This record gives sequence, C-alpha cells and structure tokens, in this order.
Amino acid sequence: MRSNIMLVLHSHIPYVKHQGRWPFGETWLFEAMAETYVPFLTTLLRLKKENVQTRLVLGFSPTLLEQLGSDYIRREFVEYLKEREKAAMEEERIFLAQSNQAMADLAAYYYRFYRNIRKEFLVELDGNIIEAVNALNDDGYLELVTTAVSHAYLPLLDQSSLEHQVYWGKKIFEKYFHQEPQGFWLPECGYFSGVEDILIKHGFTYFFVDSHAVEGGRPPAEFSFGAEEEADIVADFDHTGLSTYRAYRIQDKPITVFGRNAMVSHQVWSADYGYPGDAAYREFHKESPRSGLKYWRVTDRNSPLDQKILYDPARAASLVKHHATHFVNSLAATGREAVNLGYHEPLIIGCYDTELFGHWWWEGVAWLEEVLRGIHSTPELSFILPSRVSMPDEEAQVFESSWGMGGKHYVWDNQETGWMWDIICQASKEYQDIKRNYGADSSEISLRAQAQALRELILIESSDWLFMVSNNLTRDYAMKRFFEHYAKFLRITSVIREGSYSDNFIQWLEKVEFEDNILEDLNTRR
Repeated sequence: MRSNIMLVLHSHIPYVKHQGRWPFGETWLFEAMAETYVPFLTTLLRLKKENVQTRLVLGFSPTLLEQLGSDYIRREFVEYLKEREKAAMEEERIFLAQSNQAMADLAAYYYRFYRNIRKEFLVELDGNIIEAVNALNDDGYLELVTTAVSHAYLPLLDQSSLEHQVYWGKKIFEKYFHQEPQGFWLPECGYFSGVEDILIKHGFTYFFVDSHAVEGGRPPAEFSFGAEEEADIVADFDHTGLSTYRAYRIQDKPITVFGRNAMVSHQVWSADYGYPGDAAYREFHKESPRSGLKYWRVTDRNSPLDQKILYDPARAASLVKHHATHFVNSLAATGREAVNLGYHEPLIIGCYDTELFGHWWWEGVAWLEEVLRGIHSTPELSFILPSRVSMPDEEAQVFESSWGMGGKHYVWDNQETGWMWDIICQASKEYQDIKRNYGADSSEISLRAQAQALRELILIESSDWLFMVSNNLTRDYAMKRFFEHYAKFLRITSVIREGSYSDNFIQWLEKVEFEDNILEDLNTRR
C-alpha cells in the first residue's frame, strides 16, 4: 500500500525594497534569490526535463511577490550577483598572494557559483522568478498557496486587521498567478478558533497547522527549549486520538486542515539531530569580514566560531545523497508504520521554510533534488497535492497553537514584544477610525493618504519585527523598521484628520509611496 507524501514549502522575506542594501536591506532578499529561489526552480526545471514527476506545494508571501515582481529588484539582483563574483575573484587573488591555496580554491568555488546563478537567472528563468513558478504550476508540478499580506501573526490581531491581511493576501496572489488560491498558509502555523471562518469567507478550502494542534500533547522538547520553566507558554494539550496521517475538516465547515508530520519536519529542522547540523556541511554563522563569503564548515554543532574547520564542498556533496536516501527510507518506514496502525494510504506532510534550502542550509537544494528523485523512484511512495484530497468526513477541533518555541504564541508575544502589540492594536483602531470618519473624502490626495496609511499599518503588522526583537536577532534593525512605519502612519493619519495637505506633506508622501510601495494597486474603498 502506498503512502502519500505532501511537501509544503513556504517562502517569505519581509519588505526590504528601497530599505537599504547591506547588511539587512535588499541584500537579505538577494541572498534568498541567489541561494534558494533560483537554484530551487532550476532544479525543478531539470527534473521536469528528465521526466521526474514531482508534486510540491509552494507558497509565497505577498510581500515577497511584490518584490520579486519588481523590475527594479530584478535589475539590482543581477548587479548583486556581479558584485559577488567580483568579491570572490578579489579574495581568490588575495589568498593566492598569501600562498593559501585552500582558501583560494573556495573563493574560486564561490565565483563559479555566482556566475552560474546569474546565467540560470537570465537564461533558464528568463530573468523572472514569478513567471518560472507560473510555468511549473501550469504544468502541474506545483500547487500554489498564499498567506497573510505582510506575514502578520494572525492569532493576536483584531478582526479588522485579520480581514485586510487575508483579503490582500489573496488579491496579491491573484495579481501574479492569475488564479484564485485554494490554500492558505497561516504565518508561523499560528491558528486560533475562528480563523477558518475568515478563510472560508474569502474562498479558501484548506490550510496547515503543526502536529500538536491536531494530535494534542506537547511539541518536541527541543522546540520548547528556553520555555520549560514557564508552563503557561508551552503547549500541553489533551491527546485527541487524531493523527496527521489524515486530513480533517473543521467541525462541519467546508474547509480542510492538514497537520504537519513531526518526524518528517524535525528530521530536517532540528538543531540537535537534523541533517543541516552535520559536521561536513557549511557553517552559516561564520563569514569573511572582507567579503561576507563563508569558508568554514559546521565542524561540531557546539564548537565556537573560531574553532571551525575549512569547508570542503566535495565532502559535503558526498553526504547529500546519503542523507536524502535516509530521509526517503524514513518516509517509507513511517508510511508502513501508519498502515500497520490502520491508516489507508496515509498522508505524510512535511512543512518547511523554502529559505532553509540553500540559504540557511547551503546544501539543502541539492538534498531536496535527491529527495524528489528518491520519492519518484520508490513504488510505495507517491506525491499528493492538497487539491487531490477529498473533503474529509472526519472532523477535528484544532488547538490554538503555532510552530514556534513552546508551540503557542510565546515567540511573538512576550515581555520583549508586549509594547509592540500595544502599538499594533492602537494603530489598527486609529486606521478604522480614519476610514469610518474620513473615508468619504474622494479627493485624489485623500485617497492616496488613506492608501498609504493602510500600507504602513500592514507593514507594522509584519511578524518579522516581533520575531527579531524576541530572539534578539538584528533587534536594532527590526525596531528601526517598526518605528519608521509607525511614525509614517502617525504623520499620515494626523494630516488626514486635519484635512490640510500642504505641498511639503505631498512631497514627503511621494517619497513614502516610493519607499513603501507594497500593494501598488491598493484601493481602500473595496
């Protein structure tokens, strides 16, 4: 009996267009394009040419789509690749002058990588990532899903913000993919009872949650690390007797929930036993201070950065197929176990951030290619897409949860971020009041101001700023962006209330519209 494999990749980068270049601005996006999106899509095209039948679920956040669809971003990406090639060539020259052949060889390796990515982007993908995705979708290799417009953490938003996050998430998807989305990725798998009603209202038929949301119990201990001492922030639900080997409908509503399989997900994600932590794979956190290129390998997961050993691409490549084979065998074994438990053609669902493959885990795209080949060639495994799963008869009551540390809301709502939620809540109320009391003003400048106020609110609501502050990752940048969007929002709403649009304000508004031009087609009068 076969097992049905559903691999779900969720792609997201916050809005960084026109927000500086390095180290956090547009470079963040360009790295993901070079290390993940371009090699991933060219891999799928290669598999298609070889008639390797793959089926994947692929999602893009609307903020990412708005950037990938920009002519400016596409031009600047090519320039970024040229800069990377130049930096690698320069470091190769320096290392050769120092008689450091090993480092020079690695610099040459990076030069070839970036040169090849530039060729793949311009030739294989015709300089357009979105159109390459469209083509693969048309051919049945992908099923596309959307998410909240700025990847907001939905369980803690008010009703008004929920509505515009879901509505515009759908509209931006339709703008680029020319079809209605059926599936919705809940940012951070953040579920609360009632979110399905909003999804149904906007035409969605399925979404995804973490395993403990369906099965109950606790998330794996490693995914609660740092939260153990505060029991109220760690999910500990009653066991339901349900399983992620099946899809369920939410009560009697026309929407399906898919739960990700814990083993399949954690075998890749886990910092303790996941594949990316192998000693031979490239170390993400150590880089050349001169070029930003990464010359070292993991060595040991617990070793300090100054004790990392030089990376050996050939040695790492030799492990990729081994780990891919292990993963495919694990899928087959998991499927057999599910069948023995009485599940007919069980579902095995793995959900991942797309950027894990290539960007965070350098060898990840090559590993994924071998996994796709392995599933294709294994008779007891078969790819399945959500749209091919019939509406289930069995119902589930899903627990409020996320896939973050502790399995609840802690990562995004804690002592470090409480003040941010106060601002988000207040800004949402202010926007609702503006729309209610000043929305009738149909003058061009008023409509522009109202639209930009909504753009700034949407950007304030991005879960990225909360995550970075909570984890102390690029905290200063996150707070800077959060306050900048809030300050813009306050100035715009203040002027709308006054009704006095000075020349100085109009000039400033034009600058803000250029900087934060997500939702270019936004209409606040929908």
